[in-house]
Amino acid sequence: MNVETVSLKLTRFTRITRLNKLLMFALLVFIVVFTIYNFTYFPLVGARKSMPAFASEFINLIVIMTVFWVVQCSKLAKKAYQYVTIGLMLWIVGMTTDVLDELVVQPQWITLYIKDLCISVGVVITAYGLFKTMLFMQKMHNRLAQEFIVDDLTQVYNRRCFYEYVENETDESYAVIIIDIDHFKSINDTFGHDKGDKVLKAFASKIDALFEDGNIFARIGGEEFAGYLPNCTLEQMQAFAESVLASARTIEVTDELYTSASIGVAKRFKNESFDSVMKRADQALYKAKNSGRNRFVIATKP
Repeated sequence: MNVETVSLKLTRFTRITRLNKLLMFALLVFIVVFTIYNFTYFPLVGARKSMPAFASEFINLIVIMTVFWVVQCSKLAKKAYQYVTIGLMLWIVGMTTDVLDELVVQPQWITLYIKDLCISVGVVITAYGLFKTMLFMQKMHNRLAQEFIVDDLTQVYNRRCFYEYVENETDESYAVIIIDIDHFKSINDTFGHDKGDKVLKAFASKIDALFEDGNIFARIGGEEFAGYLPNCTLEQMQAFAESVLASARTIEVTDELYTSASIGVAKRFKNESFDSVMKRADQALYKAKNSGRNRFVIATKP
């Protein structure tokens, strides 16, 4: 899979592409040729009078050229690179004309059409390229943020998100439910991992639909899922576990084979830590699996 990336890390000059080198060489050739042309055909300005302005404009040109070199040695999003490169090239052309304008008396058409126009257009295009870069980086940030909290395969929350969410909740009477797909390894071994992935995605989608606002459902590893149920009574826990079991039995592996699940449920007691609740739910899950699977067990008090 080709993933578009953005990197501002400089590479060695010898490692940049031939196109990058060609663009940099073309700019240097333009500067040399245009400088020779100006000194050949236009009269000089008084050196003492022009030196301070020349020094200032020359420094500006060096800065812009350095930025151009950084862009060529960096890896940006394709469109952002194109706009920034074109904009900086026009800007450098205009700045070169501006520097030489302090040394020779240029005709008005050069000042108007090369210096002023190139600088103005170059700045606008460069700014647009930087805007495209920021949009791309925002898109990458959003994608990374999504990947940070969502399981890539099942598109439900992942383990990290689940743990952080529940640990930061203030509800004191919540319950945790851990759900394990029965005999999932045999599904992978018999029908292949592609079928196993399809079962995982179907299972996650079906069970996630049972969770209402304020609840959270996550894949915490392999074929194991977990849910957070705030303000949950014993009767509600039992009814919810039954609904999960019923939904699990409707997920098709083949025409004649459907999944089932084993469930462990633990309700938090006063002053009990989240890790303790998870441990009791996990112990209840193993009791459900060891007692025949396709059932739920509610954990006892710690």
